[in-house]
Amino acid sequence: MRCPARRAAVAFACVMMALSSAHAQGSDAGPCRQGVLALIVMIDAEEHDKSHYRNTAASVVERCGPRGTDKTPERATAAFDKPACSQLALAMLDGIEGNKMQGPEFVKARDAFADRCFGR
Repeated sequence: MRCPARRAAVAFACVMMALSSAHAQGSDAGPCRQGVLALIVMIDAEEHDKSHYRNTAASVVERCGPRGTDKTPERATAAFDKPACSQLALAMLDGIEGNKMQGPEFVKARDAFADRCFGR
């Protein structure tokens, strides 16, 4: 049986390779989907305080969906809330899966995730 940290590290490496290959923000749902899936795994494994979680979260917030968010890990204002962050990550995944990554629901979930879920 694999440990959660190893599984998350592998997921993070795959996500970073996929996100680095994206040509334009919001142009490809594949890397964003992989990033959000990795976030869901790391939230479930309670790894929100790890650097690979923060890097993946920052990549998703900065590169997925329409431009306009100025959220960064340093500007996160609320304490980490695992149930809320899980729901927000699932809402982002729903937007990606439904081809609505450019829509207001995705942007709302992404920006709320940026406010609450970067970890500490």
